[in-house]
Amino acid sequence: MSVEPIFTIGAPRSGTSIMNWAIGQHPNIQVMPETAWIVDYITGAFSAFKRGSERGRFSHLSNVDYPLGEFLAHVASSINAIVGDAYEKRCKSLYGDYRAKGITINPSNPNSPFQVRRSAEEPKNRWIDSTPLNTHFAWALAQVFPKAKFIHNLRQPNDVALSLENFDAVGATAKPLEEGLAIWMQHTEDAWLAEKALGSERVFRLRFDRIEHEPELLIHELLNFLDEPFSPACLEPLSTTTNSSKVDGKRAGLISRISQIHRYKKASRLFRSLNTPVSASDRTQAVEILKERFETHLQQQ
Repeated sequence: MSVEPIFTIGAPRSGTSIMNWAIGQHPNIQVMPETAWIVDYITGAFSAFKRGSERGRFSHLSNVDYPLGEFLAHVASSINAIVGDAYEKRCKSLYGDYRAKGITINPSNPNSPFQVRRSAEEPKNRWIDSTPLNTHFAWALAQVFPKAKFIHNLRQPNDVALSLENFDAVGATAKPLEEGLAIWMQHTEDAWLAEKALGSERVFRLRFDRIEHEPELLIHELLNFLDEPFSPACLEPLSTTTNSSKVDGKRAGLISRISQIHRYKKASRLFRSLNTPVSASDRTQAVEILKERFETHLQQQ
């Protein structure tokens, strides 16, 4: 069976939570909490392959010239099996014996737009993972899952920094503006490299403002990119606000504070550069940068 996961990349506080729920309402896509473990799993897989191939004919894998692609295909299948098993356990904990009894959704429940599953008949063959950490490992994820697609959630740096500054409103740790801008730059730079390296056929750029201003058109375009038919259920979560740090009333005073921070100028330049056309040499360079960064990460393990 083909493994075709979907990974959300980009800075946190860029609509990743709400879009995770929206896309996960599709009958063919599983919604799930952030994984974090998948990045560790594939890092270990690359390290294991290297260890099993480092002594030529005296090593288990290189003794038979075992291909990396074939090795990673087994890794992808095992991840897919674990994700599917965890999803089934989650469904049973929420809905009981849903395959025999079905699923009843109460439309008057304010949480009704956020369903892990809407019926027992849904195939749910794919899954979406919105772990922010995946942003820094897009190249490796693309090697393990050659048919994976990526969604780059992009929000303006000042809005992300302000949201992170008020992160305690949703029970997380608030970040100073300077740190919030650094987080935005780290994630956005790597997501931009992924866009260039993998191309528009594998990476969809999702501008944050579209979630509010043109949700239906956005969902149509997004599902078309994912090669999935339109499902109106994907629009339901977008009529609500989830995991919001409620910063609208504080935005007016932000510019005077943030404009004094040197990193804000760098972040603004990066944001403007994201509309620069990508050449073939840009794509090649991006691949090399991401590959080199992952190799460095492996050496540090």
